Amino acid sequence: MRRSVLLPALIFIALSFLIYALIPRPPLLDGVDFSRAVYDRHGKLLRLTLAGDGLFRLREPLIDISPALISATLLHEDRHFRTHPGVNPYALGRAFVSTYLKGDGGRRVGGSTITMQLARVRYGIKSRTITGKFYQILKAVQLERHYSKNEILEAYLNLVPYGGNVVGVGAASLVYFNKDAYELTLEEALTLAVIPQSPARRSPRGLTDSENKSLVLARSALYDKWIAAHPEDAGRNNLLSLPMSVGARSTLPFLGPHFVDALLKDDKNRDLIKIRSTLDMRLQRVLESRAASYIERKRNEGLSNTSAMLLDYRTMEVLAVLGSVDFFDNAIEGQVNGTIAKRSPGSTLKPMIYGLAMDQGLIHPLTMLKDSPTGFGEYSPENFDHEFEGPIKAKDALIRSRNIPALSLANRLSGPDLYGFLEKASVSDLRTREFYGLALVLGGAEMTMEELVRLYAMLANRGIFRPLRTLKDSSLAKETAGQSRRLLSAEAAYLALDILKANPRPNRKLSDRWAVPSMPVYWKTGTSYGYRDAWSIAVTGPYVLAVWVGNFNGEGNPAYKGRGAAAPLMFEMIDAISDMNLEPAGFSKTPPEKITELQVCAISGYLPSPHCN
Repeated sequence: MRRSVLLPALIFIALSFLIYALIPRPPLLDGVDFSRAVYDRHGKLLRLTLAGDGLFRLREPLIDISPALISATLLHEDRHFRTHPGVNPYALGRAFVSTYLKGDGGRRVGGSTITMQLARVRYGIKSRTITGKFYQILKAVQLERHYSKNEILEAYLNLVPYGGNVVGVGAASLVYFNKDAYELTLEEALTLAVIPQSPARRSPRGLTDSENKSLVLARSALYDKWIAAHPEDAGRNNLLSLPMSVGARSTLPFLGPHFVDALLKDDKNRDLIKIRSTLDMRLQRVLESRAASYIERKRNEGLSNTSAMLLDYRTMEVLAVLGSVDFFDNAIEGQVNGTIAKRSPGSTLKPMIYGLAMDQGLIHPLTMLKDSPTGFGEYSPENFDHEFEGPIKAKDALIRSRNIPALSLANRLSGPDLYGFLEKASVSDLRTREFYGLALVLGGAEMTMEELVRLYAMLANRGIFRPLRTLKDSSLAKETAGQSRRLLSAEAAYLALDILKANPRPNRKLSDRWAVPSMPVYWKTGTSYGYRDAWSIAVTGPYVLAVWVGNFNGEGNPAYKGRGAAAPLMFEMIDAISDMNLEPAGFSKTPPEKITELQVCAISGYLPSPHCN
């Protein structure tokens, strides 16, 4: 009987070997659409996307899959995988007898090898008929000819179903255990290894042990096989203690949504399956929680939305991004990313004007400037408070954000002027120089928060402008380092930023120089025309933090003032970050070598003379 049973299987195998050489190399994983996984800088999963066909299917190289899962899978599915040519004649014959000769009274026994299972899944083969089974065998032998055992095993573990819309061990590890495949323990490996054999019945979709008896029994049987093969694990009594209700797809994280969306849409990242980002979820949560609490307290004042960005200026890595206060709030257009939206920067560009003026020898911090009625052709600007202070030191004019001195300085700049400076800083979508005129000084050109943050990071980096980094990748760091360029001298950048340290915290007087000793704050505010945008931006510790308050629909509100609306929230975030004691290091207090401190005339700001000592 056994000989007559094995004969058909042997004929199938022989025919396969005769014609397999004539068949071209089949695709393995080429053309398969995979999910994408985004992680924060510490390896925390931020999001797992669906593949194009609606499945969670994350590609994992074999080297990144737990050895325990590989061993458990081979033990459960195909013990002789490493030695057979794609089919196991004995197992195939036994399955043939069970299926076709014993009839309904016989227990059906599977005879498919891992290679055969891969062929069925990869090429959509209906293997329940004799014709389908023969085609499956043929494809399996073909795969064995063209690919190594490791390549076949890797493809199998990436394509087999693990229940519901979860395919492949990479997605299953994240969905059911919230960890990467290389982190799986032996207990978890034994659980996953038995699911592909009957994914509909054994999927741990939030079921308890008593509800998922099929999974419990299958894993217990595999446990016995494992102990027989690995007696050294016999003392591990906790191998079966893992509950079957290990997870559900609803528990997949959806964190840093605006930041993750931007990463996934970036063409530079389109070939990346796993994205290790620079985001720090500890700091992201600080921005999110402080913003939500602040907006809730200020709703009666008309504040409904805010955006924020935190950057480490030393590495230019983006650490936290808050595109809006609530991603899911349609009333505020919450899915709009405010950090990349073009808005008027108000007075936030004034430190750049003073830096340029110092670089061009027009002023130093104690130069006396005029804050009085001034006309520039037909343009007669005013200060925000409609008042004039008369003679004023340059540093005080910047701290108090006086418009007239800033406009006067900008009018004297050349090579570059402010417009040329913004061009060198890669500010996008600028119109012509003539279109803006001096209105550029007061926020006439719209900019994104990302562009503003880069400018303040340039000041902290002693005049060196560098692009932002969002990927935690050393090769990318070298690539972006080549895009660095100097926009200001180290001396001008240092002095312009150092002036901002004297800017008092909101609701404090100029004489009260608030600062945490380890983290002084160098900061500036801005308010756009028509009270549409309130800005506050600071360099503190190793960070640049920017906050915007407003509405995405562009409606103005008298409450949208930089100092009154954005600055208080910014300082709440700074206080919370300071309490975390993450990074005490910050902006160097040591001035560049070429800066010398001298006595100057208190009236003119020039060097002392017989008329002014």
